[in-house]
Amino acid sequence: QHEVVGASVLDLFAGSGALAIEAISRGAAHAVLVETQRELARFLAAQLDALSLRDRCDLVHADALRWLQQPATRQFGLVLVDPPYDRLDLYDRALELLAGPEQSWLASDATIVVEYEKQRGARPSIRVPERFVCEALREHGQTALEFLRLRGDP
Repeated sequence: QHEVVGASVLDLFAGSGALAIEAISRGAAHAVLVETQRELARFLAAQLDALSLRDRCDLVHADALRWLQQPATRQFGLVLVDPPYDRLDLYDRALELLAGPEQSWLASDATIVVEYEKQRGARPSIRVPERFVCEALREHGQTALEFLRLRGDP
């Protein structure tokens, strides 16, 4: 909860937008939702309008990985990484791009939340860059959330 209040949130692979909308409802200052599927982007636009959240949310209709490759326009304190569960390659590449200092999408105290489906009760093979450290793991049935942070200086 304390990571959310006042945070600038980036919701990659936004889907229904539920994670970003929840963050806004818990006190996040602003959210950017990135969604590649046209139908979902239209749905999200309608949701944001219906909830009167357009002044606190930006919707980006783009491929999240391509979007992350551009120079950062802002830094985020909370990043939500929740691609389709069957696309482990998207997890790996998104985390790799977020870890790269050349884009600088992350505030120095950023929290990156990775949501995935466990495979036969175990964590799937998602590569977490060495620049990140896992601070917490929360499991809810077959779904798990990993909370990552930038490593401090040695």
